[in-house]
Amino acid sequence: MILAINTAFMTANLALCLPDGKVLKRELDANCKHSENVLRVVDELCQQANIDILQVETVAVVTGPGSFTGLRIGTAIAKALGCANEKMKFLALSSLELMAYNVVKKGSCKEKFVCVLNALSDLFFVAYFDENGIKLNEEKMIDLSEFEKIAEKKFSLQGDLDDAGTSSICVGSDDLIEFAIKKEKEGGFCKLEDLVPKYLRLSQAEDALLKKNKKN
Repeated sequence: MILAINTAFMTANLALCLPDGKVLKRELDANCKHSENVLRVVDELCQQANIDILQVETVAVVTGPGSFTGLRIGTAIAKALGCANEKMKFLALSSLELMAYNVVKKGSCKEKFVCVLNALSDLFFVAYFDENGIKLNEEKMIDLSEFEKIAEKKFSLQGDLDDAGTSSICVGSDDLIEFAIKKEKEGGFCKLEDLVPKYLRLSQAEDALLKKNKKN
């Protein structure tokens, strides 16, 4: 059984794949408080499947880049489950690779492309992919001038960068669980202690403190 959790985006994706291949899926839109509702919905999925959450064999969680709070929620839930069941396995999924999976799945691009997430303040999380969705470089953060120089076709989440010359995609819970199963088959497991958020930037509080210290 695989439990997949994505809280990196405004809309949270949750999916539970049972031994018979049946998949239970839920999505929480941006108006939901992920910190209050994700674990509750995971519990509801387990109740619907008539299983105990500790029977889950593999937990796949999107570790970033993405929402600071969202990444903390997803990884914290996964770590709590791991502490309760030492036999549980873990997959750390990239949000940008998940987006690329959707692009390739839908046949949206037949050449090298870029997946982009809005990091706010004219900053962007990006990664380049070949036509098969293979990541060509590590995820990184760039500024607006670098973003505007990208020649390849750019893909962003629907509603994230609609006015920035990107093509919109909608990543759903079906994409999440399919991508998680793919990574499980590839054996891309990680240790529980390595399951940490991939922020790629400082939080607003950390950034403000750094600037304050530089002035002093």
